[in-house]
Amino acid sequence: MKIFVNSFYYPIYTLGPGKRIGLWLQGCSIRCKNCISPHTWLITPKHEIEIEKLAQEINFFPSDKLTISGGEPLDQSQNLIEFLKLVRKNKKDILLYTGYILNEYIQKNGRLWNELKNLVDVIIDGPFIWGKETKYIWKGSENQKMYILNKKLLPIYKQYKNKTKNKKLQIIEYDNNLFLVGIPYQKDYYRIIETIRNM
Repeated sequence: MKIFVNSFYYPIYTLGPGKRIGLWLQGCSIRCKNCISPHTWLITPKHEIEIEKLAQEINFFPSDKLTISGGEPLDQSQNLIEFLKLVRKNKKDILLYTGYILNEYIQKNGRLWNELKNLVDVIIDGPFIWGKETKYIWKGSENQKMYILNKKLLPIYKQYKNKTKNKKLQIIEYDNNLFLVGIPYQKDYYRIIETIRNM
């Protein structure tokens, strides 16, 4: 079985608490206005990777913390579940970003949710909505919500959930390209885009 992947990187410090692995899946059917990652929307054959190979790569990194974003991870729900089964033993803090509203996803995909809920620890849901600025460092627009499924991680994530200052961004080099990792304030969006264009 294969999965569509944009990139993965270690370490990242801007998408969840602690020193983490970042995994960005490829393909998005939601396509929010002013998305910071439109390069992750389209699926092409070059983005396909065997799930077992991806799991080996992710398990190689010396961290038990994994953040999965995209693109839209839940557009590949079954493939994502199969991947998570292969890394769950080694990753004890798995944070998943999705543009879907979680309750709506559960209603439409009950069988998939019954598997998924045991394989992730925290979910941040909801589309990015331009114009709904937020002060919180972990989300791009105020409508988005955090669900802490793993109660063992409550102390860490309750503290992280309340953070409102020092929204950091990270620049990484991957496959001879520079990428911005993190969630900028909406007020900074156009300035960031202009800076990237002038690099």
